[in-house]
Amino acid sequence: MNRRRALTATVIVAALFALTACAPAVDAAWTPPTWPATQTRVMDAAPAPLDPASASGVTAQRLRNDAVGIDARFTYLPGKSAKVARFNKAVDVVVRRAIDGRAAVTGTAYRPQASPVGAGLGERGCAAGSTLAPADELLSAPGAVVVCDIVAAGGTVFGERLRVVMATADGVASDAASILYTDTSTGEVGAAGELWTDAAAAALGDDVIEALRRDAGALSLTPPDGGGEEEIAAIRAALTSTVPTPDGTLAFTIPAGFTTAELTDLGVAATTEPLTIEVPAEVAASLVTDLGRAVLASGGQPYAGPSAVPPSQEWLDCALVPCIALTYDDGPGSLTPTLLDELRDAHVSATFFMLGANAANRPDTVRRVSQEGHEIGSHTWNHPQLPTLDDAAIGRQLHDSRDILQQLSGQPVAMFRPPYGEYNDKVLEIAGIPAILWNVDTRDWAGVTDEQLLRTAVDGARPGGIILFHDIHENSVRMAPDVIAGLRDRGFSTATVTQLFGGELPLSGAWRSAPQP
Repeated sequence: MNRRRALTATVIVAALFALTACAPAVDAAWTPPTWPATQTRVMDAAPAPLDPASASGVTAQRLRNDAVGIDARFTYLPGKSAKVARFNKAVDVVVRRAIDGRAAVTGTAYRPQASPVGAGLGERGCAAGSTLAPADELLSAPGAVVVCDIVAAGGTVFGERLRVVMATADGVASDAASILYTDTSTGEVGAAGELWTDAAAAALGDDVIEALRRDAGALSLTPPDGGGEEEIAAIRAALTSTVPTPDGTLAFTIPAGFTTAELTDLGVAATTEPLTIEVPAEVAASLVTDLGRAVLASGGQPYAGPSAVPPSQEWLDCALVPCIALTYDDGPGSLTPTLLDELRDAHVSATFFMLGANAANRPDTVRRVSQEGHEIGSHTWNHPQLPTLDDAAIGRQLHDSRDILQQLSGQPVAMFRPPYGEYNDKVLEIAGIPAILWNVDTRDWAGVTDEQLLRTAVDGARPGGIILFHDIHENSVRMAPDVIAGLRDRGFSTATVTQLFGGELPLSGAWRSAPQP
């Protein structure tokens, strides 16, 4: 080695020694800093609506009115208790507003309307996913459509999203959705936005802004400034879309176009797609109301809402939907149990005008009619022509029949049907209750064919009408499912006579149908 090489090597060794001597001690436990965890997360997609069958017992409903231009599908909770009524009334408000909007446009007063035969209105209630479908798929012609989805059915909580789309000749004029929730154990009802406290929008807004800021590559650990009132208002509006998830969290969707000044300064463009935000239970717990806590706890739980009730006990407004009453005379007879089976399978309640003599011979059938939710009226004791009798005989025919029917059925008998439809003022006075006649006579007693009976009953039905059958004639019993299907196809809801009159019978008089709006 020459002198120059030796000197160079010495310098290098000395430099390495100096660098090693000055290096800081290594901390083996040190890890790079990480971003603080965000409280919420962005979901790949909004939670899907539930299968309508997941909420057992609900009442599927539909109305169509071409004069006003509206087609509506919606769902009620079963029964008419005060707790259930609050939710069902809230559903009615949404449907009525849509009707009123169309009535204002068309200048046509709304009244229940039946559609032509073959209208296809037997399919009712919520169709899963309809509230998420493109508007032009729901309604392409001028008018309004109301569709629904079930978004919550867990524990004692039920939630229904109702969407109203209005269209003119120029296209879709408005498209709005609202979500109604109820805790059926308390009867509390509220919209989705009412699940959250006033502080929720600002608190969740910070988290959303932080997530978007990170996606944009911002390195700052400075907390978001919370945005201005406009951004907080956007989050508050998005909270009206809140739904529970199967995982026991809450999710809400921010429409496309969301941004803030802070994001704009970072060069982050407004969102181009809806953004669904999931809020974990531990975060939501401090930001929700009492109803919100119930909805939060409902996610993934089996449904334990109100049980199904007989159709006569369901929520039904015959001033909103077209109603028709099925009535059966002269029983109970040997065919009545078969008819009851058919009505049960079709989930229909009817009104039976029974003869006292027949009831005395078939007490179990009378009791079954009542227990299954059907309505009972008197048809006298043994079917005489009442106007031909003296006062005492009229009284016996009416009152003896009424007494035994009430005794066997356990329900009040507050109406009668005069045999052959014959009555006079004396008969009405002695009866002291209204005479219920009919405006559609199927003539099943005259030996008509099945097709004749079907066409008379279905084609002749009018809103508020009363159809006359006899449960002692085989064709009326056998054709009941076809008649019911035909009436539903035209948009009718079957009702008892009392339901037809809005839940309260007239005090007196003779009636062939119920008054219409």
